[in-house]
Amino acid sequence: MFAISALRAANAIAGVELQERGALSRTLDSIVFPWSVHEQQDEPRVRPALAVLFRIAVGPNADYYARRFVKYERTGRSAPSWHWPAFALPTLWAFYRKLWGYGIACALLPVAGTLAFTVFDFGIGDSSLAWWACAALSVWLIPGIVSATCANTFYYHRMKRVVRQAEKNTRSAETAASRLLKRGSTDIVLALLLGVGTLLFVGSIIGPRLQLAHHAHGMRVKLEQVMAAVKPLQRQVEDGWASTRSIPQRPDYRAVRMHQAYALVEGVDLNPRNGRVRVDLGDAVPELEGRSILLAPAVDAWQKLRWLCVPIDIPTAYVPAACGR
Repeated sequence: MFAISALRAANAIAGVELQERGALSRTLDSIVFPWSVHEQQDEPRVRPALAVLFRIAVGPNADYYARRFVKYERTGRSAPSWHWPAFALPTLWAFYRKLWGYGIACALLPVAGTLAFTVFDFGIGDSSLAWWACAALSVWLIPGIVSATCANTFYYHRMKRVVRQAEKNTRSAETAASRLLKRGSTDIVLALLLGVGTLLFVGSIIGPRLQLAHHAHGMRVKLEQVMAAVKPLQRQVEDGWASTRSIPQRPDYRAVRMHQAYALVEGVDLNPRNGRVRVDLGDAVPELEGRSILLAPAVDAWQKLRWLCVPIDIPTAYVPAACGR
């Protein structure tokens, strides 16, 4: 009843202004909104009835939304703005406001972020903390920022369509207001049921994929450490080739055996005929037991020695970037 009374008051004010201007139309004319603003010839105007209809269509927190929606109407564009509920719980907020498509899109953004994070190599390094920080950035922070900055814009366009539909085939603002009241502005029960169900479904997709990706990251870090352990052997081959164009016949394995990653290795061999370094992995990491890494030297056109890394029976997801992943 409060909304209907407010609408009638707005109609009465608009009617007085119409009579003063000598207008013949019986429909609501436009006035500058809010009423405290002086009229300007080049300023777009908003029907007071439209502002009231926005408030009815929005329901709870109408002051927050209606003020912005009227500003969007005046400026003719809806600029991105921050929305805290859409940042914290975007899917639940969208379903509560009956933005079904937007809610589904907000739920899919973390899935897209997870896929991008787990598919592409962002050069995170061997820090587990940095890995989880980048995961949070891709899966939670960036999707949350996108949802929060676009929420008011999507909600405005949705409410604009709802109000237009309520005013369709009627010249009475009161009839449009009654239609909006019958429609209902929010649905907390359905929002909780669908929102929680959607979040659980998305979590069932994201959780296992992140777990596998983190495990693969750990395997790559271990293999990078193994490759770092055999660097002294590679330098011996490089120095021998640079000085005498020959391969060391009696390589020194002491530096390799002193490296902390040697605990992952079952055996290391430098072939004195071709300079290839073969690393056989032990049982310290069950997923890598019995697998090998072959580092083969090759001479380019400028007689410079380059190394080719060949993973033997190692899953692609575990191969580090330094080994041609």
